[in-house]
Amino acid sequence: MPEADSAQKDQLGLRGLEPFTTQERILDPDDLPWITYTDTISFKPLRLNRRTGQWSTLTKIVGGGHAGRHYHTASVIGHVLEGSWYYVERDWVAKPGMIVWEPPGDIHTLMTNQEGTLTIFNHEGSLLYMDDDDNLIGYDDVLTITRLYHEHCERKGIEPLDLDY
Repeated sequence: MPEADSAQKDQLGLRGLEPFTTQERILDPDDLPWITYTDTISFKPLRLNRRTGQWSTLTKIVGGGHAGRHYHTASVIGHVLEGSWYYVERDWVAKPGMIVWEPPGDIHTLMTNQEGTLTIFNHEGSLLYMDDDDNLIGYDDVLTITRLYHEHCERKGIEPLDLDY
């Protein structure tokens, strides 16, 4: 392509920003292990960004399982791939293809039917697990999930992938 044509197409100077960008990451979930979280929940970490607190998981919940009652300190976006889930406190059901945005400050209990679910969750911040009286009984965030992933890899003799992007 002639130089004049190239400059004309880059009127915003975007090509000049290339040295400051980072290279894309390609991640095949098949390269990641399933990590058992509870007897009905397992997950694959997809992104564990310790600088921003963002973390993404491919989460499988089987056999009518549930994620305990929890509070979001920041938003979560769920992309339902298979099965369905719902919140005990709500009157809707998330089905395949649906996207659910969960606002900061929301408290709910995620449940599945017998078919379970496979969902990608993109988290910002922490999940604070609460009892029925709103007492804090546990939490998860990018650091606890990173620790679980690295401990699992160590037990299985697997080299953990760099998911901090």
